[in-house]
Amino acid sequence: MDIVEFSIERIQSLYENTVDYNLSDSGVHPYTLRELLDAEQINQLLDVELGYGWTNGGVELRQSISKLYKDKNADNVIVTNGSAEANFVLVMGMLNPGDELVVIVPNYLQIWGWAKALNVKVVEVPLREELGWLPDLDELKDAITPNTKMISYCSPNNPTGSVLPQETLEQIVDLARAQGIYVHADEVYKGSELDGNEGPSIADLYEKGIATNGLSKAMALPGLRVGWLAGPKDVIDRAWHCKDYTSITTSSVSEFAANIVVQPQKRSEILERSRTILNQNVATLDEWIKQNSENYSCQLPQAGGMAFVRYSMNINSTDLVHRMRTERSIMLLPGDCYGMDGYIRIGVGAPSDHLKAGLAQLHEFTRGLND
Repeated sequence: MDIVEFSIERIQSLYENTVDYNLSDSGVHPYTLRELLDAEQINQLLDVELGYGWTNGGVELRQSISKLYKDKNADNVIVTNGSAEANFVLVMGMLNPGDELVVIVPNYLQIWGWAKALNVKVVEVPLREELGWLPDLDELKDAITPNTKMISYCSPNNPTGSVLPQETLEQIVDLARAQGIYVHADEVYKGSELDGNEGPSIADLYEKGIATNGLSKAMALPGLRVGWLAGPKDVIDRAWHCKDYTSITTSSVSEFAANIVVQPQKRSEILERSRTILNQNVATLDEWIKQNSENYSCQLPQAGGMAFVRYSMNINSTDLVHRMRTERSIMLLPGDCYGMDGYIRIGVGAPSDHLKAGLAQLHEFTRGLND
């Protein structure tokens, strides 16, 4: 099996903890358990038995998650170790060599890479910057063949922060339904829409819709390592078969905390915190880009913890990011990770003072580069 290096994760794993200003993250600054839970809940957490749970996720947690969707129950949900495992067991359970997978890019690219390793034919359909980082639906239609098994997209999008409007989603569903194709959506940034209007889930729009979600990004709880798939029962059952071969079960401690945070009131509280941080930081980035417009431009994100920034300097994005890291101790993500040189991804979910300090260093680096 020829597995392509997952460059997005590798470069962050190598360097994000070695710099003074890590602006490579795509999520919102995380909670501590003390901030997240009240005194009674912390005491209850200390009494959680550290045993094996349900391999597909505790019944109570799956029921709670299912209530985030329409007409779903616990059998329509599998709980995984982060949304990354959800994507992994989805691909393992649903795709076979010779199938075709249409991926709308740029994207997180985990599904893209793992499908290729399984000898699935991956067909890319680009988001168009001139369309506001939305897809050309004629291009999507042309990409579908009789061998297409699934369409996969990420919305709110990583790395651009664009959000597919409901009208666009419905048009994608129409294309898929006409051919009996599954549609998968990575929805880990859902709920972080800056205007507060949370969009619909593909699992609610389409009978063959499958949603990946979790607590790592919009919910600011990556350390809990709780994700899930929501969708048709047959899809969930196939994913469950695969999970028995991977991590078996999620942490009982994490599931206890997860069942608290997915309750409507607590989830709303967490997402409000996320949107407050993101709106403040996007405004800071917008002002910085205006001040540095000779070198940088950006269609500001509508959601999510990152912005995809175009730069004008004559340098490869990976080389640029490594120079920033070694010369100014700033960590960003290069557009090369998405196959899109000429861009950098800047995280906007960090504490505001950290972002401002990092951007100040980035300004000084750019000024020195142009001298």
